[in-house]
Amino acid sequence: MQLVRAGHLKKYLQVAEISLTNRVVYLADHFASSIFLLLILFIFSQLWRTVLGAGGTLAGLDSTGMLWYMVFTEVIVISTPAYHRLVSDEVKSGDIAYKLNRPYSYTLYYLAAHCGEFAIRFVTNLAIGAVFAYLTMGPLQVAWAQLGWVIISFSLAMVLTFLMNFSLALLAFWFEDNRPFFWIQSKLVFIFGGMFVPVEAYPAGLRIVSYLLPMRYGVSAPARLMVDFDYAFLWQVLLGQFIWATILSLITAAMFQKGVRRVHVNGG
Repeated sequence: MQLVRAGHLKKYLQVAEISLTNRVVYLADHFASSIFLLLILFIFSQLWRTVLGAGGTLAGLDSTGMLWYMVFTEVIVISTPAYHRLVSDEVKSGDIAYKLNRPYSYTLYYLAAHCGEFAIRFVTNLAIGAVFAYLTMGPLQVAWAQLGWVIISFSLAMVLTFLMNFSLALLAFWFEDNRPFFWIQSKLVFIFGGMFVPVEAYPAGLRIVSYLLPMRYGVSAPARLMVDFDYAFLWQVLLGQFIWATILSLITAAMFQKGVRRVHVNGG
């Protein structure tokens, strides 16, 4: 991604603000769409209560911890906006050629829009999920003194999710139909992102693979930090998120530059 000058940062903050404001208008729709979240949480609350009982644990989490863990993983996933689909459509239709001439970074524009919409989706979905978890399993023991670190991790997870989706959207420069790539990625998030079960509970081989992929740092790791904070785990997570954010930024920038050259060569 392009580096942002201090003087240009304001325009991207305004994009994020507009994106957030636009979603606030449809706040009632967000709450209505959270019915699916409640259904998933209800099913798993019954599962963890039955499987773990009063004293059982999984990856160090009891039934209450497991449900709260799922609240955060589910909220991260369902709060992610689908801007990658819009980017993909713009690439396929050629509309991207018009936006490239505008006085802003195409990538940073959509990152800002992504962050703004993610924020409002996250807050509304978390409010609903947290109320359900509190009423069915009890309160979450929050490490308030360390909450700032957790927020940083969630913010990096938001950026990682954007970069993964955006890079897949850019495949539209080379593939007529890039939807299969998104389908594969969604399944990888389910498994290696630890969406339903912490990756620490996986068999050794699968756990190692999860540690090496970015999905864990975008979903499971920040959720685990919120539910069971540990400083050693925090530094591991932040390092992994920083490394993957750097790698994905470089990959995205390279793909975008090559893709744009194709547009210019083809007369876009």
